[in-house]
Amino acid sequence: MTLFAVSVALIVLGGVAAAALPRHPVAAARWFRLLFGAGCVTGAVPALAVLGGAFVPDAHLGSAAPFGAWVFGIDPLSAVFLLVILSVGAACGFYGVTYLAHERGHRAVGAAHLVLALLVAALALVVTARAAAPFLVAWEVMAVTAYVLVVFEHERPAVRRAGMIYVVATHTGTLLLFVLFAAWAAGSGDLSFASLAAHPPFSAGRGGMIIALALVAFGLKAGMVPFHFWLPEAHAAAPAHVSALMSGVVIKMGIYGLLRAVALFGPPPPWWGWVVLALGAGSGVLGVVWALAQHDIKRLLAFHSVENIGIILLGLGAGALGMAYGHPLIAVLGFAGAALHTLNHALFKSLLFLGAGSVIHATGTRDIERLGGLARGMPVTAAAFLIGSAAIVGLPPLNGFVSEWVVYQALFRGGTTSDAMQFAVVAAAFLGLVGALALACFAKVVGVLYLGTPRDAVATVAREPARGMTGPLVGLAGACVAIGLLPIVVVPPALRVGSVVAGVPAGAVPPGDAGAGAATLFAVALTGSLLGAWALRRAFGRGQPLAGPTWACGFATSSPRMAYTASSFAAPLLGSFRSVAGVRTDRTASRFATQAIDPVLDRVILPAWRGVRAAATGLRAIHRGGLSLYLVYVMAAAVALLLYLMAAGGTP
Repeated sequence: MTLFAVSVALIVLGGVAAAALPRHPVAAARWFRLLFGAGCVTGAVPALAVLGGAFVPDAHLGSAAPFGAWVFGIDPLSAVFLLVILSVGAACGFYGVTYLAHERGHRAVGAAHLVLALLVAALALVVTARAAAPFLVAWEVMAVTAYVLVVFEHERPAVRRAGMIYVVATHTGTLLLFVLFAAWAAGSGDLSFASLAAHPPFSAGRGGMIIALALVAFGLKAGMVPFHFWLPEAHAAAPAHVSALMSGVVIKMGIYGLLRAVALFGPPPPWWGWVVLALGAGSGVLGVVWALAQHDIKRLLAFHSVENIGIILLGLGAGALGMAYGHPLIAVLGFAGAALHTLNHALFKSLLFLGAGSVIHATGTRDIERLGGLARGMPVTAAAFLIGSAAIVGLPPLNGFVSEWVVYQALFRGGTTSDAMQFAVVAAAFLGLVGALALACFAKVVGVLYLGTPRDAVATVAREPARGMTGPLVGLAGACVAIGLLPIVVVPPALRVGSVVAGVPAGAVPPGDAGAGAATLFAVALTGSLLGAWALRRAFGRGQPLAGPTWACGFATSSPRMAYTASSFAAPLLGSFRSVAGVRTDRTASRFATQAIDPVLDRVILPAWRGVRAAATGLRAIHRGGLSLYLVYVMAAAVALLLYLMAAGGTP
């Protein structure tokens, strides 16, 4: 763990250097990149070693500390999430240096880099903590630093509103975690994970309460439906590189918590696996439907985070059902698919958010309806965004296909069983529906943003940003391609992670490489075929271009207003999901537009909050009473208590 400790120290020192040199921005940026990048590389070394089969001993701190020693360690589950944190954290940190450069002089940019470094360090400590106390401390640091970054542009009312929603949601989850660990330990003075894992058999009621608390507390952080309502608000309000880190990494702490809870708890009850599977299907379908309705590029990507959390939950649910019904192979495949899709989603979603940030930086708008034709002025961003779009849809030969394919294997193997587990195969149909809707959504995004003609003057002046912003895009796109081409490299370590979560000794079940070798051959052959076809077309397929006027549908000339907008492209699909799509339509003789809302936030959470606030306002009158009225309240309370005791059979 020495290298890990050095890694955390270097990351924090990089942030300190950025904040300590506000009058020397070039030196501050150089030292931040050097120390922060060195910390991320150093921390990746022990993580890769563990995934390769090495053993890293735990570090024990403060044996006399309350609730037991503070223990930190890296196992295969921690290693995967540590790689996610450090790789995406490095890309977002480097991107943020250039992205925020124009803010110097009227914002505390150095302090923002320091807070980002603290957030990455806290995330690393969350996944390596081996006791409840350090876990909760790191969890709270993660929550607070993320809030500070979300409200970076705090002068905007929408940003302050998003920050308030986020901070209430995240601290609700933290309070539930306190209840979870208290119920799990049941008065024990040792809250180390080893002690929690060695628990005696729970009663059905207590065990069900513990695993249900874990689902709600960690599901709130993950942003699964119906606990997702904070996620689009916070991701849209934060700077682009912070949105990328939150979507790619921060919400994955909820997934880490669920996987760790299952690993410590043991086989969960069957109902829990079915609930997780149902929540995964609902989050996947509803997340992509709500994304289709969006015009704001960052809110659209945020709802796709909800969708991909649903895909991860499908794998996690399949794994939990495999444990519950005694199918270790299905359990390993399900958890492996969930862990691998966590990594893949972190890569392509951070790529997409950073690509959206480049568009916003170049045009000054997040409104998809106003843009178009950006590929001409921003070819690198357009190409990287296209790779991320194909990856998130699950098309081969990119990384999204690899992890979804492992999840499919778990679900299809569940369908071959002879017990209730066979009904899990129905979830594969939902996974297919999610993929089809995601394809439609990103066809809309790529087509409207990057192709066609500009719809507004802001799109005509867009140019490629500096290398400090395009470099991370190219790196993340390269990682998506590399994993898609070489599943044989990433699937076996993911299977080891699945074995750890399922409590199955490595090699005890025969998934082998889960077909990763065949998938690698397929990916390489497909890529070779595509490149060969492209080369042949360039060599022989280009004839004399034919020039002619564009048919303008009977009008004299064509104009940008005649092109598909985000609203018109998605309208036919959204009509099929009218009852849950959260779309308000503005239709006139000359205009068609849609306004997207979040049905959970706007129709449930906010009305309930307004009701609570109105009731609290009404109760204020009680505070303005006289002494005689207060005596009446006391007497009424005493009488009510006596009546309760008598009805319950107690003795007054």
